[in-house]
Amino acid sequence: MGKIRLSGKLIPLVLLATSGAVSALDVMPQMQAAVPAAPAQATSRQLNHMVGQLPASAAAAVELTEEDQAKIAEDNRTAASGTPLKIGLVKEVGIDVDLQPLDVPAMTEQTYSFAGGTVRRSGGRLALAINLHTTQALGTRLRFDNVRLAGGNLYVTNEAGTVFGPYSGPMESFWSATIPGEELTVYVDVAEEVSDNVNFTIGAALLFDRGALHLCADNAPCVEDASCHTAAEWPAIDNARKAVAHINFVQGSASYLCSGGLLTDTDPDTSIPYFLTANHCIDDPEVARTVEAWFDYKTPFCGAPCHPIQPGTASTLGATLLNNSAVDDHSLLALDEPPPEGSWYLGWTDTSMTEPSGSADGTMLFRLSHPRGSPQAFSAQRIERSADCGIDSLPYGRFIFSRDVMGATEGGSSGSPVMLSDGRVVGQLFGACGYFPEDVCDRTNSVVDGAFASYFNDIAKWLSPNPEQLPVTVQKFGTGEGRIVSSLNAESDSASPTAEAAISAQPRLLGSTPVEQSEWPWQAALKIDTWRINGQWSCGGSVIAPNWILTAAHCIVDNIDDRHMTIAPANILVRTGSTQFDFGGQMVKVKRIVKHPEFDPLTFNHDIALLELKEPVYVEPVRPVTWNREAALACPGTAGAVTGWTPTELCGLTETLLSKVDVSITNPDTCRRAYPDADITNYMLCSTLAAEDDELCQADDGSPLVVGNGRGGFVQAGVVSWGNGCDSPDSPTVYTRVATHVEWMESVTGDDLSSELGNGVIDCGSNCISQFPKDSVITLTAEATPGSAFAGWEGACTGEEGTCELTITQALNVKAIFNSTQISAKSCSFRAQ
Repeated sequence: MGKIRLSGKLIPLVLLATSGAVSALDVMPQMQAAVPAAPAQATSRQLNHMVGQLPASAAAAVELTEEDQAKIAEDNRTAASGTPLKIGLVKEVGIDVDLQPLDVPAMTEQTYSFAGGTVRRSGGRLALAINLHTTQALGTRLRFDNVRLAGGNLYVTNEAGTVFGPYSGPMESFWSATIPGEELTVYVDVAEEVSDNVNFTIGAALLFDRGALHLCADNAPCVEDASCHTAAEWPAIDNARKAVAHINFVQGSASYLCSGGLLTDTDPDTSIPYFLTANHCIDDPEVARTVEAWFDYKTPFCGAPCHPIQPGTASTLGATLLNNSAVDDHSLLALDEPPPEGSWYLGWTDTSMTEPSGSADGTMLFRLSHPRGSPQAFSAQRIERSADCGIDSLPYGRFIFSRDVMGATEGGSSGSPVMLSDGRVVGQLFGACGYFPEDVCDRTNSVVDGAFASYFNDIAKWLSPNPEQLPVTVQKFGTGEGRIVSSLNAESDSASPTAEAAISAQPRLLGSTPVEQSEWPWQAALKIDTWRINGQWSCGGSVIAPNWILTAAHCIVDNIDDRHMTIAPANILVRTGSTQFDFGGQMVKVKRIVKHPEFDPLTFNHDIALLELKEPVYVEPVRPVTWNREAALACPGTAGAVTGWTPTELCGLTETLLSKVDVSITNPDTCRRAYPDADITNYMLCSTLAAEDDELCQADDGSPLVVGNGRGGFVQAGVVSWGNGCDSPDSPTVYTRVATHVEWMESVTGDDLSSELGNGVIDCGSNCISQFPKDSVITLTAEATPGSAFAGWEGACTGEEGTCELTITQALNVKAIFNSTQISAKSCSFRAQ
């Protein structure tokens, strides 16, 4: 058994530089279209003129101490697998600014001291400046909280006069770009008539470890400067240089480092900055918001010393997480800002590099990355099927295994795209495994990349868009709560059955066939083993919360005699995040079994149970349908889907794979007629197959019956209980009715599983996706909950109006911001200076 080294376990950097992008579907490199000129930005001189006089001292000082630097180094040394290396720490600042106490009409054009800074009224505008001092930091990012700018602009400058901003969106909390230097000044410029509505807090400063300046010297001796390699060795290298970027991002109380690259799509009329990196780098929409991508950071010539990122180097700030999975360690982002002019978008191919026959063995792969935050480094690998380390969590097929031929990767290389010689992406770096993974120069180690072909179907809606099903991604942010209602405009030419189906997002009728796990990420496999003879069986289940599995009660009862004893938690193993019953994904043990107190093992009434897990699982849960929503979503005649496990022949061997059967919920009388001796109660549902020619026999006891939630996702309506055996596939199936058990589920788990979700509401967590035909027109309406207010839109929608009309011309991303209306009162004073 080998050990694992994750390339994400890296260290700080030097501040970064310029460009990026290339190819697609066997799609080839493409240069980015010219980027529209950015709006004019205020200069440092103009900002100083507006405020008149800068503060004489800093309102706050923050320091990255020697103890902090030692902690970063120690955390990196002891970091668990899957943890990118730290490059900085978050320090609290806590400067509150509220302009409301200012008596603006009484102010003249002189400069006043105020809130630890200076303020001046001139030409109908009010300008504020506050100084901050940082010590022993390579660079700083500032977090602004409780932000209400009333249409004003916020800027940050350093002692060199470089201006960062303006920041003017509706986000109540956000991180700035990286600001080099130790002397920082925060400016606010706002119209005087609305200045009473301006308040914000400089909440924290992220300080980058200055030790990063020495990382290049600390790279392993086998790491090779990309500037020393040419197109003679790799024909696509010059374009790849302008596609690969280093990213830093904030998670918790620290910042981390990874690599990634721009990807193209197949639509020649669009230039959307899709960005591929690793799931163990970015797996949360809030973290994606903090992503700062630096392009074209490289040494100026072969043999040049490592140099810091130069002021003015092109970078982007913020990203939208579109799709991610721990199963193959991929994350697809869309950058919130366009990459620099001259960038290239990487191509890709859905051709598998992991065929069971090993037909790709010997294929050369190439990569640029930022090991330990260094300028671009070059490495080349050769695919070797035999390099599989035999680790269950890294199954061949989901991952590509290769060995270094030239160069190497280190921490900070995580997420870097690996390419064929023509620049087409076939995967992204997970890390390495072997007996000595800590030695990055050991050529016996295996390089492990998530296989692009294994998750292509999950991201095809963006990279190979279907004009009849263009994705619209809506995310909710802010300190408040709310929901987004989507509706298709009646005058739209696309107000057709196709368009309506896209909105309701009912399960596709694909028949009884194997499916991708990522389509049904909540499906769980239960392997049960007792001490009795023939005491082994299997069931399905569904993840309803990170620590909870919903299944059938009869699955966790030993029915060898009439005692019907509940089995011990130690006898159950739960697997999630895999298409195979016996391999891959995440294996978790059970902490507690809670069987419904009224479960009848003879009639199967209340056939439902909950399993509490010993550790959380990292897949998307499914919500149960509530009593209030059942009539709209799960009445007789509703199409649904049942996932389960089907024995399937692969390469001459039988494997149990995740599969799906399409069903139609039917009147309970159908089951009463089919099973006249059974008691079909109000706590049960009945269904029949949607297709009559199914050939696969699906083992699905305890598995979920899901229906469309009207919002682009699914809810669970039932738990497979009995009926429809493999010897009688045409018979109806009986399910435990979930809606009648939600209150019991909430009482056991302590989780809120029944929040009101109206029809057409985009409220399926932090990231909801619906698909619409091209040129259709939809309206998004923001509805804040009591105690919250809608603050505005970002992305494809802009402004502060509660509604936004969109014409669907390409894949679109929208951020909706809801903020709390609870504002703490502040008192400030000012005096002339």
